[in-house]
Amino acid sequence: MRLNYGREDLLIGFFIILAILYPFIIAFLIFLEDAMEKKHRLEEVRVFYSFLLGLEECKEERAKELVKLVSESLYRELGGAEGLFKTCQSYRKAYTGARAEEKKVGDAEVLVDLLKKEKGITNRLLSLRLQFKSEGDSIKIERIEYEKGD
Repeated sequence: MRLNYGREDLLIGFFIILAILYPFIIAFLIFLEDAMEKKHRLEEVRVFYSFLLGLEECKEERAKELVKLVSESLYRELGGAEGLFKTCQSYRKAYTGARAEEKKVGDAEVLVDLLKKEKGITNRLLSLRLQFKSEGDSIKIERIEYEKGD
């Protein structure tokens, strides 16, 4: 006994399988979109703390761009774009040759350790805790907490 499937039978079978898998495909696409959005938010936070800690070149234009990521209360605490620029310059001078190590604490919080390796010993120079909130497509950094290292 030999089974022969016609084109119509294969086409109907394909659509039945597609109909069964449809909810799983949609759930996977939603998951991917959410993961990409979280990654984008984390990239914005990473760019901000890299500038704040002086890990990249300090420019006034860049400070004016990045100050849009902070909340109103933090904007006043930092002193606006000028304060952010001065903070970047001071950290760049104080912690030359340092690198950042990032740990995600929660959905809206990142802990960054500024480390420097000298004579085979890694010293933690500074810990920075950033708390942020998602607002539509972008984020707003709500609070920055510093802790002096070793």
